[in-house]
Amino acid sequence: MATDDTVGDHATTPDSGDSGRSPSNSTSRFFVYELRGTAPLDLAQRQALSEFAISDRAGTGTADRATRALELLGEGVGIVEPSGEIVWMNHGLSRQTPELMRRFADACVEAIAAWRRTRGVKGTVRSTFRAEGRWYDVVMTPILAAAGAQIDGAVALLVDATATRRIQDRLDAIDQAGAALLRFDESELNAQNAAERLRTLEARVLGATRSVLGFDNFEYRITNRKTEQLELVFCSGLVPLGIGERIFARPEANGLSGLVASTGTSIVCVDVAQEPRYVRGLPGASSTLTVPLRLYDEVVGVLNVESTEHAHFDDEDRIGAELLGRYVALALHMLDLLVQERCETLRATSTTLAREAETPLNELTQAARELEAHANDDATRAFSKRLSENIARVEELLKNAGTAQRGILGAEEFMRAFSREGLVDPLFAGRRVLVADDDDATRETVRDVFIQQGCRVTACIDGRAAIDAVRAHAASATPFDLVISDIRMPDANGYEVFRASKDASPETPVILMTGFGYDPNHSIVRSGQEGLHCHLFKPIEIAQLLEESRKALAARA
Repeated sequence: MATDDTVGDHATTPDSGDSGRSPSNSTSRFFVYELRGTAPLDLAQRQALSEFAISDRAGTGTADRATRALELLGEGVGIVEPSGEIVWMNHGLSRQTPELMRRFADACVEAIAAWRRTRGVKGTVRSTFRAEGRWYDVVMTPILAAAGAQIDGAVALLVDATATRRIQDRLDAIDQAGAALLRFDESELNAQNAAERLRTLEARVLGATRSVLGFDNFEYRITNRKTEQLELVFCSGLVPLGIGERIFARPEANGLSGLVASTGTSIVCVDVAQEPRYVRGLPGASSTLTVPLRLYDEVVGVLNVESTEHAHFDDEDRIGAELLGRYVALALHMLDLLVQERCETLRATSTTLAREAETPLNELTQAARELEAHANDDATRAFSKRLSENIARVEELLKNAGTAQRGILGAEEFMRAFSREGLVDPLFAGRRVLVADDDDATRETVRDVFIQQGCRVTACIDGRAAIDAVRAHAASATPFDLVISDIRMPDANGYEVFRASKDASPETPVILMTGFGYDPNHSIVRSGQEGLHCHLFKPIEIAQLLEESRKALAARA
């Protein structure tokens, strides 16, 4: 019977020990070497291992040190015969429950049977199972019989793989969520405009970040290639930067996000109070995680996550955020490519149509002139004049469609009709309207139409001028009744104009305009979440703009 500090070489019960007599250091080194799977043990080596693990009568201490080292290997080490009998185990394995040791032995039996069915070099194999609420790996190396032709057993290492499995499950979930981000239904996309597609993606990104990564307070920012500004795309829980505040992909004076975007290196900040580069985001934040968004090998933005708990984030969070960030960057890139493709397709189609229509339109124009020149009565002359005007109108429509991202359609016809009929909607009379657009033709056209309708119009050539005007009118107790702004402007984008207007006068409705599918700062999605009346894609029919303006003013009233 074995005592507390010695055991025979056929221990099979959980209360067996494993210290005792041992051969030289070389056997210890070989045992660890063997667990790495370089070569199977033969019978003599197996016997040496067993003797090594039993005792150290010579008192050299070598076996004691090696035995202590064996106890550091996973949850236990054992030798299992083909029958499933555990013929030797260390203390670590002996302390496991009978059920766990049974599963350990079963894994070895299956491996031995598989080795015997195959030929050639028998390398290390791994088996994974779940028991008692935890995951375990069994790493097994074959033991050769004396002749070297038969597998006589297995030496195996039991490892608690629960943490590894948890990480793997999390990475698998991120992969699945990432695949869902990239799974676009073609028919659905074709039926949506750019803002609707971005909203669909936003719902997926926010859902995946919350459910898969477990983050509640975060923001995604994309780097503007021209300006290096980190522009907000998606946000949850964080307070956005103030109007006019900006951060850039630069290592200094642009917070942790600027540093990560410029270097491509993730940062886990355990205490923001000790981090002078931290820029406020979450009220009461204590720790942050900032990772780069990579599109292939290029850093295209950042994901910034914050928590009120000290040292809330670890390397597991970092790895998961980096992986999901790659999927988000790729999904945004795909949407941008789709927008560009549709813009180019429309532009090419319009250009081709205008070119092909040029000859018949010229012929119609010539025919109208000849008709007018040979007209014998007023009716014929009037008809030829209307024909010439309509031909010119068609040419204008084709020209505007070719530019695709600019213009107000139908303004000239509307104003001619107004000159003839003089109809004014009383809802517009005396209203203060701000129009902001850096395109001179669009801004002046919209201004003239609203002036014609009896409005008092302030026209601004860029976003900064619009923000200043909004604030000045609010300060003088004469806030605008309606704000109409382009999205893509110098100095400040459409979202910033919207946000400044709402901050100055919450009741003022805002209409945003943009070129076909173009919303570089994702102003539509962000402002849509915060009370935007509507957005319109250029070229815009003046009748549509007036109708939306009526709805906005009526709702305000």
